[in-house]
Amino acid sequence: MQQTFKSNKLQFIGTSEHHPDGYRRNFNNVVKDPAPAAVEGFAAALASLTGEQVSDGILTTALDLTLA
Repeated sequence: MQQTFKSNKLQFIGTSEHHPDGYRRNFNNVVKDPAPAAVEGFAAALASLTGEQVSDGILTTALDLTLA
């Protein structure tokens, strides 16, 4: 079996004044191997720009598989 990187999706989970029960923000087409510092920096920038609190994140990787 061969694997080929297809895409990454990043989802941030957090709360805000308008969403006290939580919200999810999705970002598609994330680079293949995002550095932890880059993800943390992006979350901090998102929190700074929106005034929301980011508590967690989920990185989902899609691979194309070739079965031979």
